[in-house]
Amino acid sequence: MKKLLFIGSLALAPYFSSAQDIFDKYEDNDKVTFVAMQPKMFQMLGKMSVNSDDPEAKEFFELVNSITSFKVITTDDAAISKDVDSWVANRLKSSSFEELMRVRDGDSNVKFYVKEGKDDDHVKELLMFVTGMKDIDINGKKLETVLLSLTGDINLKSVSKLTDKMDLPGGDQLGKASKKSN
Repeated sequence: MKKLLFIGSLALAPYFSSAQDIFDKYEDNDKVTFVAMQPKMFQMLGKMSVNSDDPEAKEFFELVNSITSFKVITTDDAAISKDVDSWVANRLKSSSFEELMRVRDGDSNVKFYVKEGKDDDHVKELLMFVTGMKDIDINGKKLETVLLSLTGDINLKSVSKLTDKMDLPGGDQLGKASKKSN
């Protein structure tokens, strides 16, 4: 389950971005894996040809076109993990984020936070924070913390459908959370 949570985190990575200060701080640090996708990348993905008969592909590209930025950092370093945890706590206190959901599996904790968008189904920012993944080993590194940030005009229903299709954890909860807010 922990590996599935991590893979889900990476798969959802393109759906989260903002608060560049923590990302900028660690982007060149050797103890951190850093991924960033800028608006130009999403524009290029959105221009790919889509089979008009495939509604799932259309929905995916609509979702991609709604994203303006994506950033993710992962680390197994305890000091960096603590700094990221502090940053998330401070960001939540000083911003208008609302907790969307939490998932706990053993020692792993996954938390989703959103910043309100144009209506109940849309968010301006989706922040995912994962801690306690000590059993996941990627390229010889034990992952402890994942922080993912996605900004844009993000439709939670589309994210939910995409995660459901990919059988990723949290997809059905995202769908339920979106329906409750209506």
